[in-house]
Amino acid sequence: MRPLKRPPAPSSLSMFWNALGTGDNAYPMLFRLFQKYGDIVWLRGPGGGMYLVSNPAFIKHFLVDNAASNYPKNYMAPQRGIVLGASLSTTEGAEWLRHRRMAQPGFQRDRLLASVPKIVKSIRGQLEERWEPKLRSGEPLEVFPAMSRLVVSTLGQLACSEEFPDDVCEAVFQFMVYAVRPRTRVERSQLPRKLMNLYYQRFQPQVLPAARRIDTFAWEVVRRRMALAEQPDDMLGLMINARDEKGEPMKEQEVRDEFVELFFGGQVSTGIALSFMWHLLALHPEVRERLVDEVDRTLNGREPTAEDLKQLRYVSQVFEETLRLHPPAPGISRPAIKDDTLGGYDVPAGTMVSASSYVMHRHPEFWTDPERFDPERFSAEKAQARPRFAYMPFGGGQRVCIGAMLASLIATSASALVAQRYRLEHVPGKKMRLMTGTTHFPANLWMKLLPARATAPDTSLRSVG
Repeated sequence: MRPLKRPPAPSSLSMFWNALGTGDNAYPMLFRLFQKYGDIVWLRGPGGGMYLVSNPAFIKHFLVDNAASNYPKNYMAPQRGIVLGASLSTTEGAEWLRHRRMAQPGFQRDRLLASVPKIVKSIRGQLEERWEPKLRSGEPLEVFPAMSRLVVSTLGQLACSEEFPDDVCEAVFQFMVYAVRPRTRVERSQLPRKLMNLYYQRFQPQVLPAARRIDTFAWEVVRRRMALAEQPDDMLGLMINARDEKGEPMKEQEVRDEFVELFFGGQVSTGIALSFMWHLLALHPEVRERLVDEVDRTLNGREPTAEDLKQLRYVSQVFEETLRLHPPAPGISRPAIKDDTLGGYDVPAGTMVSASSYVMHRHPEFWTDPERFDPERFSAEKAQARPRFAYMPFGGGQRVCIGAMLASLIATSASALVAQRYRLEHVPGKKMRLMTGTTHFPANLWMKLLPARATAPDTSLRSVG
């Protein structure tokens, strides 16, 4: 038997020194390893370790070409599973496919475009209720929780046509921060649930109450809705009415899990990306001015319609470039269940193969001057010239995020509505921290709201929703 041909690998000492400098943001370490060792790097570890893959063709190999036969998704982050249960992001195989097909009608393009008036109305309400008082008082805004609240409220209207209670929105944010932040050593262990609950009560006292509030609220809504003879025309109603290939509906537990996925899982990436976007626009006033000019020229003071959103191309490019520089999802990993080869190297069964969106979004072969904030990278011509998987903010392959278009609609709507009213500037003395756990997010991002111009337009008088 010939010896295994492995990719280049850093020594244990090199990994140790690299890890020392990562702090709460592990992304740069992965990029340094890519720069030194190339498109496939072997990170030694239990069960064969991990291959860090940074080549679109190799990513396509394990996410598309060989995904079904050799690289299934089998990972569920336990800290999210407390709330999410068995939903689209945590299931696999036949169960995942059944759920995906039953949830798909709620994410059809025409239906999402028809929901734009409801999206705009929800965002407008959040701005008037929560942002306007801060503009008048001069009180700074902590951007991450504010954007989370805005997106959760909007998703609530789309999911179940309800305004979520304040304590539910707060619980969603509290549990989300816990779920996405870097794990402690105890949290990475496999302690029994009772011992973990004692740990939470002592060191993370907000976690379990937040999880219980989300769970209680979800069951209240789902049971009330499933008791109705006729469902309202929203995403939850579509799921309750959906039937699988055997003509069977989702069970009550399944509906509950997918409902939580809609408003909890659905708000994470969009809220994080919008937070980073306002941070970047404050750092690049020339980009902000161009975005505002496009909004003013297209909307002329009124609120956006679905047709308008198609014309706000530069706004979309700014959001896409933000996702490139600060991808909320750290990457995509799949275990090899059988021996394989990749890029001329052996992949023994048990090896985890992983693609880092942070690394791919900075690969110099596909991105010129990759650290520069440049929305022009996403002009139609340049975007079409890039290979698939050079850009993957919403994953890829069969498991690409079902809500990618919805996220784009909410982000573009929110960007336009905020740009019409406000200019966001950093608060002196408040330094943002980059954090990387199960996702990548900004901590301590405080900004001051100022009028977008000397006299901000009264968009509430010209609403369309």
